[in-house]
Amino acid sequence: MAELTGNPGWNVGDARARSKRLTLPWRRDLHRDAMLVIGLLVAIAQVTRILPTPGDAQAYWLAGTSSELYPDRWSQLDGGQFLFYPPPVAQISTLLQPIGWSAFLMGWTILIFACFWYCAGRWSLPLVAIGLLPVVGIHVPYVETFLGYALLGNMQWILAALVIVSIRHSAGWAGLVVTKTGPAIGGLWHVFRGEWRAAGVAAASTIAVVAVSFAFAPHLWTDWIAFAIRNYDLSDPPQPLFPIPFGLRLAIAAILLLWGARTNRAWTVPIAAGWAIPALYGMAFLPFWIAASRLTRGTAARSHLDSVIRRIGMTSFAPPQLELEPVPTIRSRRRTYFRSLGD
Repeated sequence: MAELTGNPGWNVGDARARSKRLTLPWRRDLHRDAMLVIGLLVAIAQVTRILPTPGDAQAYWLAGTSSELYPDRWSQLDGGQFLFYPPPVAQISTLLQPIGWSAFLMGWTILIFACFWYCAGRWSLPLVAIGLLPVVGIHVPYVETFLGYALLGNMQWILAALVIVSIRHSAGWAGLVVTKTGPAIGGLWHVFRGEWRAAGVAAASTIAVVAVSFAFAPHLWTDWIAFAIRNYDLSDPPQPLFPIPFGLRLAIAAILLLWGARTNRAWTVPIAAGWAIPALYGMAFLPFWIAASRLTRGTAARSHLDSVIRRIGMTSFAPPQLELEPVPTIRSRRRTYFRSLGD
């Protein structure tokens, strides 16, 4: 065989061994695979209009061609013409316009359901099931929150997954700053733990994203800042808001993060992030709170994701609950310092 190939150092056995090393493992996982299939089916149904057009996904898409993103008051809704997020969301939408609405909706919906599984793990299918209860006439308060956000095309599940990723890869906090902004308070986890390198990476990434965005469209940032100032009190909302004011929720989130950081409870990060959403409609924080369960247990999702990313030479994106080191106290730092003097 070596003679046939003209390369005496090559044979079929070597090729098979090399291809086996490069093949990514795909272990069967009922919940993951089912959620991806559900996402694909929902996407097809939405594109073919068997299911209603997802309003939030449409708003993200139309923002890419809108000439007026920010109205005077945030209660003004006009079929997706307005977008209340910082400018990078609209700018990314503009870049995606060439692929067309159908391709965008397909990819976006599948991504949402993939993040749904990533956050909920083995609870993803039961959460989809209870989300269907209103369809059969069983009305349970707030059960539609989980599946409902996915069907709307809202980025809630994507941001919840990003919070988990950002605990290990702090550059991810930039994505939260330039979308719903408030959940980025989770980045204080690094500050409260004294993880200054991670905090610096988060800050530098955010500055870089904002700088690039501003360089291409400074007027959009001017408009968004003016919009935020006009609506800072969150009065006159387009829908009823959660009854606890944003300022109080933000303070509670910061205190929870401080306690969690000092006691190595990483699950407090998505809890705080969900609690700090400025425009909190109903129980919109629940996807983030479901994601917190990923930081309190080992899952098949974690082990599979770890193995895949190790094979492609990247650090694991899985939740780091087992790798957290205790935060040094002042006494332990002083003891370490005097020991170094003795050495």
